Amino acid sequence: MENYRVDQLAALAHPQRLALFRLLVRRYPDHVPAGELGRALGVRQNTLSSYLSTLRHAGLITQFRSG
Repeated sequence: MENYRVDQLAALAHPQRLALFRLLVRRYPDHVPAGELGRALGVRQNTLSSYLSTLRHAGLITQFRSG
């Protein structure tokens, strides 16, 4: 259980990942499209994908795909 918390803190230690997480929390429970997230944070799609993957692996977010 302790490693789980360390992984979560490590995921949030990066300023842009923290900004992404804060944006998602503000918009909860609404779903936010990845393109909208990228534009709001000013990051490229591949960078955003990496940030989302890190947050997801730390158990901080879940991913939903539609279409």
